Amino acid sequence: MSEDKQIQAMIDFIERDAQEKIREYEDEAQNQYDAEKANLVEAEKKKVIASSENRKKQIEVERRVARANLVKEQRLRVMEERGVILDQLRDAAKAEVFALMKDPAKYKVLLKGFFLQAAVALQSDCEVQCRKIDENVVKSLIAEGVEAVKAAHGKQVTISVSKTSLIDDAWGGVILVSADGKIVCNNTLSYRAHHAFHEQLPTIRYLLFHDQAQL
Repeated sequence: MSEDKQIQAMIDFIERDAQEKIREYEDEAQNQYDAEKANLVEAEKKKVIASSENRKKQIEVERRVARANLVKEQRLRVMEERGVILDQLRDAAKAEVFALMKDPAKYKVLLKGFFLQAAVALQSDCEVQCRKIDENVVKSLIAEGVEAVKAAHGKQVTISVSKTSLIDDAWGGVILVSADGKIVCNNTLSYRAHHAFHEQLPTIRYLLFHDQAQL
């Protein structure tokens, strides 16, 4: 083989080898590109899935909060409506009391009962506070009150009408204050009505608002 042919053969060999190396590098580069692309795609996919899950959780939280707020609003509305009904019932009870007070005979019996009850409960020297228009009736009951205390407790007490009259908010009835001012027995109509209403409130609520209640 001539020298030129040998040189050409060497050149051809080098070119083929170079081409093979290029193909190897290109294949390796393509493989790395494909692998990196796959990793990026997988990473983005995980991000999308994570974002979607977070959004779902956020939506669920928002839904629960909205439901809780709605339930709270409904509960408050029901409580307000029940409060209105109870206020109406209080007003109706007050109207009944005032209607009774317009009957002098019935009110006198009630006033007498309140006075004697308070006197026996206090069982000590005391002053009676009452409405100005009830003073004469209360004065006529003092002797009976003294006897009631003596019969119940064996005590001799002194009862007098106070110079302090009941305010209009008391409605009627009496307040007995011990001579030393330490003991007060409130037996006014307003106090008794409010106390009775408060004491019976659980029963009233049950009867008004419980589905199984029977009036």
